[in-house]
Amino acid sequence: MTRGCAFVPIHWSAENASQARAGALVGAIVDPVSGEPEFKHTPARVEPFPVEWHGFILSRTALSITDVTWWTVVRGKGFWRYELAGREVPRDWAGWMRHRLGALEMSSDYLDYHDPASGIYRAAHLVKDRLAACFYIARRPDLPERRWLAGLFDKESLSVAERGALLAGRPPGAREDAGPLVCSCFAVGRNTLRHAIARHELSDTRQVGARLRAGTNCGSCLPEIRALLAERAQAQTTVADTA
Repeated sequence: MTRGCAFVPIHWSAENASQARAGALVGAIVDPVSGEPEFKHTPARVEPFPVEWHGFILSRTALSITDVTWWTVVRGKGFWRYELAGREVPRDWAGWMRHRLGALEMSSDYLDYHDPASGIYRAAHLVKDRLAACFYIARRPDLPERRWLAGLFDKESLSVAERGALLAGRPPGAREDAGPLVCSCFAVGRNTLRHAIARHELSDTRQVGARLRAGTNCGSCLPEIRALLAERAQAQTTVADTA
């Protein structure tokens, strides 16, 4: 995308997200022959969208999520993924989530962790040691990586280590959090990129691609990789000026 442009999926509907009907924003000007609207010539004003929390749910069954400020749903292999954000904070996250999962009995295999001071809540629901759903929220959008969590839905039962990893938010044995996903093609996170750029003194996207493969396939992550490279260069310049 270039500066001055906005992207909205044109094929989504109210079934895909809380505010997905992009066609309702387009002016009623159409081609006289094909009837195609002037979608790419619609003026738009972009404004900040402040929320109190960000989160996501992976669930083996479809859920009813309509009482949050923003939501979107994507079908995965054996699960549904709900991306969420809200301006209202529920008084009881456990109750809010248990109600949607039908895990109301206290005997349900429901694991959770809550840190009210930092605004973090994490939960997992298991049925006969099989992952039924997991839920993560935080005040910032820096949430656990979805890919490895999605892979747990392929398993008939979870090990003790994997159960513990659900609340830790990272795979068993992982030494560090890879951070938010930047390169979807090769599952490379922001923290991994920052660490590699600093440790190996990488200075351009070709060097990053040679070491981590990030940015070498579809290329959609290249702008963010360039931003991380610029961030590192600016930090080095600041240190040099201070010295």
